[in-house]
Amino acid sequence: MAKVAIVGKPNVGKSTIFNALTRKNKSLILNVPGTTRDRVFEYGKVGGKDVLFIDTGGFEKQGELSENINEQVKHAIDSSDLVIVVFDLTTPISLEDEEIFKYVLKSKKKYILVANKSDVKKRDFEYEYYKFGDILKISATHRKNLETLKEKIEQLIDNSEKRVECDARVSIVGRANVGKSSLINAILNEKRSVVSDSVGTTTDSTDTPFYYKDRCFLLVDTAGIRKKTKTKGALDKLSSIFSIYAIDRSDICVVVLDASEGLTSMDKQIINTVIEKNKGIIIALNKWDLVKDLTLEQFKRKLKNQIPTAEFAEMVAVSALEKKNINKLLNKLVKVVKTCSRRIPTHELNEKLHTIIKENAPFSRKGKEVKLKYITQVAINPPHFVIFTNREKELEENYKRYVKNSLYKLFGFKGCSIKITYRSSSNERVD
Repeated sequence: MAKVAIVGKPNVGKSTIFNALTRKNKSLILNVPGTTRDRVFEYGKVGGKDVLFIDTGGFEKQGELSENINEQVKHAIDSSDLVIVVFDLTTPISLEDEEIFKYVLKSKKKYILVANKSDVKKRDFEYEYYKFGDILKISATHRKNLETLKEKIEQLIDNSEKRVECDARVSIVGRANVGKSSLINAILNEKRSVVSDSVGTTTDSTDTPFYYKDRCFLLVDTAGIRKKTKTKGALDKLSSIFSIYAIDRSDICVVVLDASEGLTSMDKQIINTVIEKNKGIIIALNKWDLVKDLTLEQFKRKLKNQIPTAEFAEMVAVSALEKKNINKLLNKLVKVVKTCSRRIPTHELNEKLHTIIKENAPFSRKGKEVKLKYITQVAINPPHFVIFTNREKELEENYKRYVKNSLYKLFGFKGCSIKITYRSSSNERVD
């Protein structure tokens, strides 16, 4: 599959072009320079051809993260088949424009020169950009000449590769600065996400295909989720939104905790969100090498006592920086994918349901008999079960939790957040 990188200095409209080409609002779009910091990957189609588009952070000579971001931009160019170089018609040519263009020429990659913001009437610097060669004037916001851009992309890309179909989409989620990007770097053994000591370095989600034991996983690095009281800036708020979005579109979530800090209220909220959304869950206890006063089993018991719903989550202690137990984490990932894909025969489900009822029969506060008649599995990823009952509205929540916990134990759904739906039925079960 062809890889197309979109590069340029900050605030020229790269993310708007990226979203228009992929038809997704995935990149953060704000009128703030440097909004996109990491590379963002997304599939799109151009003339029937599959394309992997890569959005990049703004290339700049100075700035708190400029060195890291510029490294990412250059890496995106080097790993691409085609580069879209974006200029801003409303500003004069800058040193950044010059340097980006020189690097693209040096890379010997195919490229398209795009001059954005052509809808603005005052374009005093328009003709300066022709020094680089033929440019395509567009307006990403108003979609002017985007079809022409797509045609140019189609002419220059090679569609010899097939789109990668992965076994599972895996989101790496957690509070800001717990080591999510470092963990992905340890997994990929490549500096793919920007890593910094400052809190909240990652703003966007970064999708990266990865193979392990003949399985393909799509890893999603996410911005740190913050408490609402701490999300004062627009970037912080949007970063948290994208993290929740990443959870929504994932099959499995690896929740990264800073084991040296213990379990925080925000950690609990994130874990509960993953479970409520019925996602597969692995809790990665990062920075475990810094924990001195607790054994792993003591930490696990403490965590389960504070978050009862996490009792069936897989857990593994790791050190992302020292690359310790990364294979153990990946083995857990393979195991959870298999577990969440299981289909339980209907007869076996109903045998276990009878056992569950025999040990603890349902009751109603209104004194009427409640019967659980029949259970069947209707989906996988997550495992979804439907239980038919004569009085669905009168089933107590405590009893529903008992049934759910029993199914976890009886079928060993370790790492899966199973889903159970109750439906009313006046008919008796038919075998």
